[in-house]
Parts: sequence; C-alpha cells; structure tokens
Amino acid sequence: MKYRHIIFDADHTLIDFNEDERRAFRAAFKGTPMESEEIIEAMWKFSYENWSELGLNNVNNPDIRKKYHALYYVHIHALFEHAKKEYDLENADEAEKIFYRVLCSPSHPREGAFETVKELAKRYAVSIATNGLSEMQHARLKDFMPYLDRLFISEEMNAIKPSREFGNIMLNELGANAEECLFIGDSLTSDIALANKLKMDCVWYDPEGRSLPEGYSVVKKISSLSELINL
Repeated sequence: MKYRHIIFDADHTLIDFNEDERRAFRAAFKGTPMESEEIIEAMWKFSYENWSELGLNNVNNPDIRKKYHALYYVHIHALFEHAKKEYDLENADEAEKIFYRVLCSPSHPREGAFETVKELAKRYAVSIATNGLSEMQHARLKDFMPYLDRLFISEEMNAIKPSREFGNIMLNELGANAEECLFIGDSLTSDIALANKLKMDCVWYDPEGRSLPEGYSVVKKISSLSELINL
C-alpha cells in the first residue's frame, strides 16, 4: 500500500463550522430580542467579516501566525461587543460565555464524513490536523476520536497550518515520511499549501466545483468525502 497515514483537515472538511457557529448564536441569544433567524444570520456574516478584518485568513503572514490563537479569542469577544453596540444586547458577557460553551460541543459532521473516517480507519492510520483552539476542537471532534490515530491542534503545537513547523511536528509524531501520507482538506492556502510544502500527496475537497488555481498541486479533486473510500 502506498500510504500508511490519512490526514484530514477538520473545519469545512469533516465538520461544518458554519452550522456550529449558527447553533452557538442561537443558544447565546435565546430568550432575547436577538433570537430571530434574521439577526443570527447577520451576526454570522459579521463574524465572517471580522475574522477576515483581523487577518485570521492570512495564515501565511508571520505576525498572524504568532498571534493566531490570541486573535481567535479577540474575535469571539468582538462578536458580542458588536451585538451590544448594534442590537443593545444585555448581558453580553454571559451571552459570550454561552456561545463559547456551545461551540465546545460535538460538531455537525459534513455529509459522509463520519462514515468515511470509520471505513478508512480499518485500512489506514487516520489523523486530523486542524488550526484552532484546543478545548474547542477536542470537544467538536469528540465523535471522531475512536477512529483516530492522532489529533493535531495548532494551539497545542504552537504552530499553524501551513507552516513548516506544523508539518514537521505532525510528521515527527506520526513517525512517518511525507511520502507515506495523504492529506485531505478544503483550504488551498492552509491544507493544500501545507501538503505541497511538505511534498505530501493531497486531495482537494471542493464540493463547490471550483477550478484549481495555478500554483497548487493535488493528486485528486473530490466533491464528496465518500469518494475517498474507493480512491
């Protein structure tokens, strides 16, 4: 067998952060004038914009890499400062705590994710490599844990994808060479870039049907996770 290790990204690949975040907003705003779906959707859009404005999408920026996890907490706090300012949310501090607590719970899996991981774990050592907060990702990935060989979380590693530091720590802990691994992820700038940097084969999970931009190399492009079982 060519590969010994299958490594998955987490958010937007195996688990659905967008739905998890909406669920957390619903819990945070329950019993307040903000619990309408219209406001929850507006807050979700603000979250997307704020994440970008803080530079958290720019994972190749050395300053962002150093401050990534601190900025993640800043981002969460900013959501409820915005809610207090724009919607007169009372008890914003308590709403923020509820939001974080609900995000730290088992995630919505992407279609076919659980079944695919379970099946591949019969033949390979399956791991997950994710940028994120330790407490949050351990909780959100709880249902996958019985089938995992390793779970790599950036906050615990003090390095984020696609840095070479992240990749070296991951390979060292697996006791593997890049040639023995296959990486599956949705993000070109994080997942595919890391695999290309390590000269590791990778599969681009792209349910939206986009074209692969120049500068990236993949062995396969898939639109559903279940395709991996027969790959």
